[in-house]
Amino acid sequence: MYDIITCKGGDNMSRKKPIEFIDAQKYVTDKDINITSFIEYQIDKLQQMFEYKNLPDTIPQEELERYLLKSGHCFITRVDGDLYALKGGFSGIQDAYERPRFYTVTNVALNLSETYEIGIDGVLFKNDYNLMGVLPLLKKYGSLLCEADISMNTATILSRISMLISAPDDKTKNSADLFLSKIINGEFTIIGENGFFDGVKLQVANIGNSQYITQYIELMQYYKACFYNEMGLNANYNMKRERLTDDEVSLNVDAIYPFVDNMFKERSKAVEAINEMFGTDIEVSFNSIWKANSEELEQTIEAAEMPIDELHNDNSDDSNETDVSDENVEDDSTEVDESEEDDRDNKD
Repeated sequence: MYDIITCKGGDNMSRKKPIEFIDAQKYVTDKDINITSFIEYQIDKLQQMFEYKNLPDTIPQEELERYLLKSGHCFITRVDGDLYALKGGFSGIQDAYERPRFYTVTNVALNLSETYEIGIDGVLFKNDYNLMGVLPLLKKYGSLLCEADISMNTATILSRISMLISAPDDKTKNSADLFLSKIINGEFTIIGENGFFDGVKLQVANIGNSQYITQYIELMQYYKACFYNEMGLNANYNMKRERLTDDEVSLNVDAIYPFVDNMFKERSKAVEAINEMFGTDIEVSFNSIWKANSEELEQTIEAAEMPIDELHNDNSDDSNETDVSDENVEDDSTEVDESEEDDRDNKD
């Protein structure tokens, strides 16, 4: 969609400009647009959390993850001989633990309207144990960040106002407008009437907005850190303005893994069930920065679980090396003593 923009200069020339650029401010001031854009961008980032291998061509990884992240679940089954990831809803009687037993799917492209029995006709693929997905978290933090965005935008605009100018009549107002216009354009100007000084009044505005801007920046940083921690990324939320110690930086490390680990566990269980039911060879693993964090955590756990005997053996090896060096020192001292006795015999 385009809008016609008339150029300056008094001519009839005009050019087309995309309407998206004209409505750019709505990404800050319009809450629905602000929150929606935050959710979509975060979904793009979370698409890099997991990596699949040997997925059928009929199950694109991007669409599979989109179903899981947004809806919290999907259903894997065969349609006309090919495996598909289908989006639907739960129906029918639950089992003894109030877990769903049936999954109803309606897909126009596949000309499909069917109710499947979970575990018999296909595999229920869950994003997490409670089938929540990440949309509730995205909506929560999107709303919080949206309010902080609007507040900081308002404070930024108000920070431009250092004083308020009032004039009692139109003549004085026009003189004040001309004076400010020339100053803005970089021109020196002279005030030639005493009435201008008598009529114009300056009201100094409160310029404490810079303090609010700093607080809003810290608040936004805190919201973002909380969200990224939920997604398994260690983002600092400590508001200290001094340097941070190692303990303070790693303070929240233990809290960032449980939800992401649950997401990986549910995917691993679903992939295993799909391979067993349909004879596929699908694999899933962490990807990108989540993979690096997972490997680092595994190394830390392995080091912490190392048996005490191995640690003792390592220490004993070090002590043996020390003993050997001590023996060499003793041998050297013995040789020195023997040479001293030979010197005494020669003197006698």
